[in-house]
Amino acid sequence: MTRPRFFFLVCPDPQLLKAQIDERLRTSGQDGWERKPFWADDEEPLPQTFWTDLTIKSLFPQPKALILRRAHTLKADYWDKLDASVKGLGSDIYPFFCLEGAWSGKKAPIPPALSRRGLFKKAKNEGWIWESPGLDQRSLTDFVKGWAAKTGLTFEPGAGQALTHALPTDAVAARLELDKIELAAGDAKVVRKEHVSLVARTGEMPFFDLMDALGQPGAEASVWKRVIDDHSKSAKDQMLFNLIGFLASQARMYWMLAHGEKPAGNPYMLQKKAPVAKRLGAAGVARMIDLAMEAELSLKTGERKYEEALDMLMAGLIDLFRPKQQLRRH
Repeated sequence: MTRPRFFFLVCPDPQLLKAQIDERLRTSGQDGWERKPFWADDEEPLPQTFWTDLTIKSLFPQPKALILRRAHTLKADYWDKLDASVKGLGSDIYPFFCLEGAWSGKKAPIPPALSRRGLFKKAKNEGWIWESPGLDQRSLTDFVKGWAAKTGLTFEPGAGQALTHALPTDAVAARLELDKIELAAGDAKVVRKEHVSLVARTGEMPFFDLMDALGQPGAEASVWKRVIDDHSKSAKDQMLFNLIGFLASQARMYWMLAHGEKPAGNPYMLQKKAPVAKRLGAAGVARMIDLAMEAELSLKTGERKYEEALDMLMAGLIDLFRPKQQLRRH
């Protein structure tokens, strides 16, 4: 077997993890991988299906990539069991262990419970580890170049550098911004300087991008990161009441678009929102208003604390905006 028997990815950014796993599978020498995600911080971190896939050879020829997210939360006894289980892996199983803890400086956050285990020492000796603290201004340049090469886009002079400086350093949020740029580039496939104005002007996801992310599979991490960050802010800087007001204006816009009317606004953004409005329909827009009103009322009556009201509102919005075939996180 020419590829690694298993692989560790040490990075807090889910979009970069996904890109690395995609590349590892693409260059594995095998095709048709079935990706099976598991979550180490679930109530049952490693269910029986995980162990069955890991240790019992399947009768079917399709190879499986077992992707263990948030593996840095596993306790020592799980690493002991994994240490023994990965020694006899066949070529049809490829485990990926995603260590997603926050970095402190330049040192990769390897849990002590893992660093002493044989499977990690083996991975370290063989080079079966990829480490990244996430995007920064330097690595964003390569990130944008890779995106442009993959999408077949070119830049007019100065546009690439301007875009790199404008993008957020969260890869999920950056991908959402780049999706907007790709649409704006159109059939000409050229990114122009004026397109950069479509990118959010701050590193924190603004409400417009928050709404876009609600329906994007894989973007939940950015949404919940914004929510968790908001929990720690002072009352005057928290977003719930501003978000409720924003939802009211968005509901009016979606209602008009769903009924064939033309609300005022940027033509590009309205064109982007139209399919969402059609999918929501009158019932979806009504549910959007209900969620906002429920959040406001529950907070004012003392039924819920601030954090609970915001969490419930965001969970309801994600469920509302996500295409219904997307039922599980990936």
